[in-house]
Amino acid sequence: MELKKRKDQWTKEDDEKLAEIVLYNVQNGKTQLEAFELAAAELGRTKQACGFRWNKTLRSQYSQSLLAVRNQPQQSMRSHLKLALTSFDELTEAYQTLELKHRELQNEHDKLVKWLQQGYSFMKD
Repeated sequence: MELKKRKDQWTKEDDEKLAEIVLYNVQNGKTQLEAFELAAAELGRTKQACGFRWNKTLRSQYSQSLLAVRNQPQQSMRSHLKLALTSFDELTEAYQTLELKHRELQNEHDKLVKWLQQGYSFMKD
């Protein structure tokens, strides 16, 4: 006797795909509802079916992963902010160094112009 497979039965691959889509979207700042819509299109199911499967069956299995990806955007945001501040500090320091060098060159230029003017006056006399 052959077992009949329900048409709407979830396979392990379906569960994994749903979890992958939900985790990816949450990690990238989207909502679970948006993820259910994308999963529905990819799995050929309704977004309600995807949401029900996630909340009833998969959410508890993937709770640690979900928590990790929820925290990850904040961590990545912190690292981007830290990088931006570091870059700003480096740029500020470079600007100040260039400003100092510019003043030194300006002084050197002024001295050379004064020396040339004195030489011109000396030759003219």
